[in-house]
Amino acid sequence: MLDLKFIKENPELVRQGVKNKNVNADIPTLLLLDEKRRELLQQAEALKCERNKANEEISALKKAGQPAVAVIESMKTTSQKICLLDAEVGEIDSKLHLILLSIPNIPHDSVPAGDAKSNQIVKGWGQPRQFPFKPKDHIELGEALGYFSGQQASKISGSGFTLFKGPGARLERALINFMLDVHTQRHGYTEIFPPFLVNRASMIGTGQLPKLEEDMYRLKDEDLFLIPTAEVPVTNIHRDEVLEEEALPVKYAAYTACFRREAGSYGKDTKGLTRVHQFDKVELVKLAHPENSFAELETLRDNAEEILRLLEIPYRVVLLASGDLSFSAAKCYDLEVWAPGSGKWLEVSSCSNFTDFQARRANLKYRSRKTGKPAYVHTLNASGVALPRTVIALLENFQQADGTVLFPRALEPYLRPAG
Repeated sequence: MLDLKFIKENPELVRQGVKNKNVNADIPTLLLLDEKRRELLQQAEALKCERNKANEEISALKKAGQPAVAVIESMKTTSQKICLLDAEVGEIDSKLHLILLSIPNIPHDSVPAGDAKSNQIVKGWGQPRQFPFKPKDHIELGEALGYFSGQQASKISGSGFTLFKGPGARLERALINFMLDVHTQRHGYTEIFPPFLVNRASMIGTGQLPKLEEDMYRLKDEDLFLIPTAEVPVTNIHRDEVLEEEALPVKYAAYTACFRREAGSYGKDTKGLTRVHQFDKVELVKLAHPENSFAELETLRDNAEEILRLLEIPYRVVLLASGDLSFSAAKCYDLEVWAPGSGKWLEVSSCSNFTDFQARRANLKYRSRKTGKPAYVHTLNASGVALPRTVIALLENFQQADGTVLFPRALEPYLRPAG
């Protein structure tokens, strides 16, 4: 969340930032509530001073052997007023907290203003392959080769799920192992295998709740959620902790399944692997020093890009405009791969810097060497990368005229049959 002090000192900057994200946030009410809270605290403080003086007076009267009944009754009345004021302050605190949770992170200065039409392509890599035949899409290829079945998955779970089998299941496993090996062995990330269920505090910490609760799968009898991304459990590993500055940046890589209801997406890319309720992903998370978090974002992005370069998939890097940013992000690059059979660019990674927005919600700090005091870290993450659309790109880019697929050299060791 944003710092209340920062909002009070920069109300117009915050209003404009929120507006640029196309989010409605009640900044005026927040400021009015804060002003009211300060007035109540001043009243309570004045009454506490009166109560302290009354205590001293009562003590003096008792020592002098004089009656103190009137002063005691007056002090009781003062104490009751203090209790009422404290209760009112508590109610305002709750309201302030809810409003603060509803205010998005504001875009960084380097982010273009506007909606998705204002997104900027900042880089391209690789040349789309020219086929001597009409390329098939991944659905036709995958089902003909026995890689996956949407029909069988639908029978088991319902629409929006995929059953990988045989070579498709091996491909999923190969990609997961390949990505984890690259990120841990080349890029220096520590591998994590986190729980796939998280509590409400974890979801609030990374910003999925309360705003996106309708998109999440929640257990009926417990306040636990299936994770939408490994970002949630991995970022929360150090929730309510103070790290030493020397430990920064902390770099984690994690494979998990991801679960999303995709509420509101009815009719959009419902066939194949483009938009599904459960999918595999390797996630990268960084906890960085505030002074160099944007440099760390560029490195993080390149780490994700290297997966696509090694897989020899043409891709482009898109800097998102303010209105296309997620609720928590201050800056984000999308990595989009070319899918020739589908004729589309498909997003396989979002590389984001959340500055201290998530850290404030999760109470995630480091101890400054200069001051010795705790300060909030900056959190970053990127898909490194998501599998469904990567599989689409692999099948469609490496298909042959006879309908088979020859995968890139980087995957050969991982696709080799055991033994």
